[in-house]
Amino acid sequence: MLFLFLIYIFLLYTGYFSHSNNYLFFSFLPFIIFFLFKKRYLLTLSLIFIFLSGFFVGYDKLPSIKTGKYRINVEVVRSLKKGYIVKNSSLSFYLKTYDDFFEGDKLYGIFNLRKMDDIDPFERDLKNFKINYKLEIFQIDSVKSGKSIARLRTILINRTREIYQDPNLNGFINSILFGYRKDLSYSIKRDFINSGIIHIIAISGQHIWVVYLFINFFLFFFPIKKRLKVIISILFLVFYSYLTYSTPSVVRSAIFITILFLGELLGKITDKRNLIFLTLIFMLIFNTNNFYDNGFSLSFLAVYGLFISEEKFHFKNNFFKIFFSSCIILVLTFPYMMFKFKYASIGSPIFTLAVLPFFNILLLFSLLSILPFLTFLVYPVKFLFKIILWIVSKSDNLPLILNYQIDIILFLLLELYFILLFEKKFKICFILSILTFFYVLYLINYL
Repeated sequence: MLFLFLIYIFLLYTGYFSHSNNYLFFSFLPFIIFFLFKKRYLLTLSLIFIFLSGFFVGYDKLPSIKTGKYRINVEVVRSLKKGYIVKNSSLSFYLKTYDDFFEGDKLYGIFNLRKMDDIDPFERDLKNFKINYKLEIFQIDSVKSGKSIARLRTILINRTREIYQDPNLNGFINSILFGYRKDLSYSIKRDFINSGIIHIIAISGQHIWVVYLFINFFLFFFPIKKRLKVIISILFLVFYSYLTYSTPSVVRSAIFITILFLGELLGKITDKRNLIFLTLIFMLIFNTNNFYDNGFSLSFLAVYGLFISEEKFHFKNNFFKIFFSSCIILVLTFPYMMFKFKYASIGSPIFTLAVLPFFNILLLFSLLSILPFLTFLVYPVKFLFKIILWIVSKSDNLPLILNYQIDIILFLLLELYFILLFEKKFKICFILSILTFFYVLYLINYL
């Protein structure tokens, strides 16, 4: 079943990217295998439909837009380090400016519209998310504050800035609570990358679970039934996912928790393995930007690693449980990191063990400190923040970063090898190891 899921996902990706890559011929291999050798005609037909689904989802006919000056009305959707993502009708643009705006603000004026620069790595990455044009401010006539959820996010971000005067600290808090990374210090981000725990800053299942416990803590004092408490908590999680930009890791975590607890209320047992892969496929189909989102891929690899660690290793000691889970996640994400980012940190299990206990307390206290009657929690948050920074700064003194880039074929061979190894498919792993060996020899010009 796992192998079939992998084939489905592979074909979905292949169909999506078949408009622009040179690996289209690989997509016909599953068809040949299942049709000629297995003679499973219905299965072959379903694989063809999956491939075509990816193909049609990936087919994007961009509107023809002429560059030049336009008087338009745009809404600020997302803050970036070097500007903003703005939206006009159904089109998104990159607003390149150093002016300060809030998310949800509506800008009216004259803008100079240009195509994105293919040389600039930052603008080239934005094109992957269907942002093909940028705006430069020529004249701003008016700025109106929005009244959407973005406005509430801005209020909460300013509240954090108010109670945490240190810009490094409030940038960190806003990043882990609301996914707002515009103020996140580069040096802090670099230390978390070097230590291999940058995923802690990104809002993920750990954050969603803390928020869920936070809501249940307050609902505990109200005399309402358990089912109603669960429903209220789930609705709040949906709201929180919108508040934090509906990033893939947040949406995935919210879906997981919602289905698990609804299944518990209805007396149904949820198969976590099927839940992981079905959620992945649906999120790919309904949001095509996830095909390009590195956080999306790494998030599901990490969740699958957690599932494997729970299923294969049964440790009563939390220390060993966290350590081995981190090791498995490191192994599964290692090929992807080398393929996409040209580096990987092998210090993740060590630094996860060291930072996670302090981080969980900091996350809960920082969330509570926003409330007016609990602002005294600012002081323990500051203390915990200093401890975390001291720990991750030690990564500079350790040779933990491996710098090397692998191509897509080697990435697929290694990723499949590790996944099937944990699934105890040793015969297939042996074949993959031989293929990897000869392919590496080919790369270093021994063949």
